[in-house]
Amino acid sequence: MKNKLILVVTAFVFLFFLFFFLEEKDENLTEVNFWKTNWKTALYSPPKETWCGEKEPGFAENPLLFRLFERGWKKPPVFSVSQEDPATKTLITYEGNFNVKNTFSDLSVLKTKFIEKSTESVLESYCLKEDAPNLNLSEDLSDVSFSPKEGKIIYFGKKIASDSSRVSARVEEEILSPYSYLADKFRTKSVAFRERQYIQFSGGYLTSLEFSGQGMKIRAENRAKKNQYDTYVNQWSRPTQERIVLSPDVGNNWETQSKNLRADLYPDDESGPGFAFAKTSTESEPEAVFVAEHSTGYRWKVKFYPKAEWNGQIYRPVLRELSPYFEESPSFVKEETFQNFIQATLGVKNASRFERPNQKIQ
Repeated sequence: MKNKLILVVTAFVFLFFLFFFLEEKDENLTEVNFWKTNWKTALYSPPKETWCGEKEPGFAENPLLFRLFERGWKKPPVFSVSQEDPATKTLITYEGNFNVKNTFSDLSVLKTKFIEKSTESVLESYCLKEDAPNLNLSEDLSDVSFSPKEGKIIYFGKKIASDSSRVSARVEEEILSPYSYLADKFRTKSVAFRERQYIQFSGGYLTSLEFSGQGMKIRAENRAKKNQYDTYVNQWSRPTQERIVLSPDVGNNWETQSKNLRADLYPDDESGPGFAFAKTSTESEPEAVFVAEHSTGYRWKVKFYPKAEWNGQIYRPVLRELSPYFEESPSFVKEETFQNFIQATLGVKNASRFERPNQKIQ
């Protein structure tokens, strides 16, 4: 009796796992890759007024151009997002953040549950005509323009009734069902695609920091080494004035405060002053310039301009360059954040020699 019970339980467990894996395999088989392509540009166009799809939450209102800059083998790419400012008709460009990175990643392998030929009735019922929101994808890294690109255009329509995680889409004459987050991520303001942090990276380490302005020129260099946990440990020194080794606290604090510098306000934020005000605020010579370099070749140049007041808050207008890829349009960092950065800079300027313990890095 005991042996029969064991056999029954074993058979039940076997059938359960067999059913589970067959179901999983069958599920995976229903999803196919429509394409595998390394796109370099993606031009987003918002839906037109005549579009019959779901309009809330609202889509980004203006065309956006996303670009991917390759940096070489095993180096993460750089992304940018550009648009035309409706008020001044000027081109504005900023570094793209994780939303842009994920967009290119998701679009490089487009997965769909089905592929069907389009018909007029399907286009009407799923709102997939020419007035639908769309992405114009190209394998060429072209100059910034909002004219149609040579490549593919994917239109987004209504969500699939039987699967809310999928959205109807059209590429040429074929109807697809990719994941709905591909379209939903554009139901936001354009600022949601911008990298606010001025010094931002993943992996590697900063090799040098240099500040010029306010009557001083300070530079720190870093010869970081990996410890037993495969993590970089900074070793900062100051080559300006008297060359000295910096205390880890002093060097790391300057790095930390440089990473805290961010675009607290964009000209076109909901409470922003507009690009006409931003342009006027950055027409004079900068009061200070900060340059940071990274072990994988990043080079940031951040220019700080005289203080500006907006809505009772004091800011520093900023122009930033990410060499050699692009120059950003103006943004504003809070004066308090800037002063914290200056205090960390003065800490490096006034530092005394640090005697490093004679031991291995832990």
